[in-house]
Amino acid sequence: MNSEVKPYAHLLDRIMLYTSVFVIMGLSDAAIPILPELADSTLLANGAASSLIFSSFFIGALMTMMPFGVLADAYGHRLFIVIGIFLSLISGITIIVSDNVWVIVAARFVEGVGCGAFFPAAFAMLSDFKKRGQYFGEFNSLLNLGLAAGMGMAGILVASGTKNGLILFVGLMVPVFNVSIMVLVNNGLGNPVSNKNEIISVLVRSKSIFMHTEYLQIWLLSFVLFGSSGVLIALYPDFSIGFLDKGALGMYLASVYLSAMVTSLIGGRLRIRRDYLVRAGMGITGVGALAAMFHPLGLTLMGAGSGLGLVGLVTSVSHLDIEKGLAMGIFNTYTYAGLGMVPLVSGLMLSTLDYSGVFILNVILMMAMVFLPMSALKQGQI
Repeated sequence: MNSEVKPYAHLLDRIMLYTSVFVIMGLSDAAIPILPELADSTLLANGAASSLIFSSFFIGALMTMMPFGVLADAYGHRLFIVIGIFLSLISGITIIVSDNVWVIVAARFVEGVGCGAFFPAAFAMLSDFKKRGQYFGEFNSLLNLGLAAGMGMAGILVASGTKNGLILFVGLMVPVFNVSIMVLVNNGLGNPVSNKNEIISVLVRSKSIFMHTEYLQIWLLSFVLFGSSGVLIALYPDFSIGFLDKGALGMYLASVYLSAMVTSLIGGRLRIRRDYLVRAGMGITGVGALAAMFHPLGLTLMGAGSGLGLVGLVTSVSHLDIEKGLAMGIFNTYTYAGLGMVPLVSGLMLSTLDYSGVFILNVILMMAMVFLPMSALKQGQI
């Protein structure tokens, strides 16, 4: 990173990133246990409507990850951290005050746009640290802790009010937004790593990177790992109606992220080949997804695998010979494409398949990825 920095600037950056990822993810997942209630005012089949609300968040992120990553490289990463927090805050307030399912879908889309601004900039900032592996692990751990807290608290608080989990995390986001403004003022917008005049050319060049055969295996792994595991998270609230109450559902879904939090911390410190880490993560995730069809504890195992897989993938991307914001923008684009598209398509398939059939198809897809060549993950391997 730039050697001419203010005292404690690096620490302030990490505080901003760690606290903001916790509340952003907490807010996004506080909607999951109450998806059937949020979808109740539509004429769509409940599973399809729940998938639409779930997926609109990821579609918003999908459409903006790459351009925001390029813009963050040109204008400064901290600026886009603040933009991401602001958009998440506005969308959370909108979901709380509205009961119209289409307004909620639109708000979730805007919330996804906020993540599109936040994540490429956040990962690019962490990529500049020497201890990037450790910091990625810590960041991903807090990401998953936020997801778990959002899921768990929403399930617990639903007894006192359907949207009380959302209200909690909107309340937490206000001081975090204020902290991010203070860090922006103290540390500045961030050091641009590309020329503003080259934004268009970088976006054009990103098309070749987006489909480059050398990197495509990383993008495909990201798409499948998070898309197929997202199917269970999106559809489990409807699948479990009749044998899990909201409190238990929230806790089991939270266990996905708690286990991912633990394995992210472990994976960030392991001295093993990244391709081994990703293969193990994909395999464990697939086994956990299969087990979840028979007992919700399988969700915990699924989360443990996804935590390992994420650390292996994002660390591999940080070693690619590409501008960091662009690389992380493309990585997150594929990740959110999976989270947005695979659950949506799976929800629509419920008209011809039952929940078990949809889950099995996604398990097969995840297990197939274990045997994919992973040579691109070895770049910069020590």
